[in-house]
Amino acid sequence: MKKILFIMACMTGVFMASCEKDPDMGELDADLVVYTDHDSNTDFSSFQTYFLPDSILEASGVHASYWKDENAKMIISAVESQMNRRGYERITDPELKDQANIGLQLSYVSQTNQVITGGGYWGDPFGGWWSSGFWGPWWSGWYYSYPVTYSYDTNTLVMEIVDLTDKSEDGTQKKLPVVWYASASGFQYNNSKINMQLLLNGVDQAFNQSTYINTEK
Repeated sequence: MKKILFIMACMTGVFMASCEKDPDMGELDADLVVYTDHDSNTDFSSFQTYFLPDSILEASGVHASYWKDENAKMIISAVESQMNRRGYERITDPELKDQANIGLQLSYVSQTNQVITGGGYWGDPFGGWWSSGFWGPWWSGWYYSYPVTYSYDTNTLVMEIVDLTDKSEDGTQKKLPVVWYASASGFQYNNSKINMQLLLNGVDQAFNQSTYINTEK
């Protein structure tokens, strides 16, 4: 599995999408390209519980849909396994998600070319589960404390961790901090089993690249 290292050297007060050159997927191997980044000021060992929804947001077109079949459950299970292995406890009851320290957002994009850099993500334009309202009345969108600039070809799984602990005590809304970001992208083959295995490999690789996600320091 190859890890692509992106050089974030184009910041001059604003982040420019043109600073990131789209990787030539034809020169890569058959695995997905896995990119990860995180807020270096976040102590992941301070978190104990997490909420992971039982479906994956499919962001395509104008309206979002939700991927809930057995394949989606396999991906969600792979993420859950990684989180549990690192000492975190999953809260499964949606009614109790506001008790979780962190939330995981999984999104999938198929057959789309796009560059995203900084700012809000699927929650703002598409609404639905990953809107800030899903995580409770304390939040008003989210932000990245580090540059997020990447490009993908035709098949991308996005994983994000949002910090749910810094709620306002006066009832005002705050922006959700995205403390971890991962994308696994590459070609989509005409074989569902191959595509699924690549996505599962991408989940494992993203966590392998993120040893700081752990309840132990």
